[in-house]
Amino acid sequence: MKIRLLYLTLIVISCKKEDKKEVLLADREAPLGWVYLKMYDDKSFEFISQGMMRDKDVYTGSYDLKNDTLYFKYKDSIPKAGSKAVIDNGFIYYLNGDYHESARIKLNKLSIHK
Repeated sequence: MKIRLLYLTLIVISCKKEDKKEVLLADREAPLGWVYLKMYDDKSFEFISQGMMRDKDVYTGSYDLKNDTLYFKYKDSIPKAGSKAVIDNGFIYYLNGDYHESARIKLNKLSIHK
């Protein structure tokens, strides 16, 4: 009986929908694919690079917003776009990567104080 109760509890916990909400969504078409940024109200994010000829690369971590600048702290590896970006005129511009990445903001519920 205890094992069944434990098993049921684990099933309920694993099926529970996460309560985090999207606060910022941005994307852009890349050569043969897309780049997506999804940020959540619990300070987590996903940076996704996906192509037609290659697998999806998902980079996750946490972020901090100071004024109009976003600082991304990645869990594992850092994408070539970098770890620092600014929000300006409906776009996110990455500043410290191997190349200049940008994405158009589709949803923005972040509070930015200038």
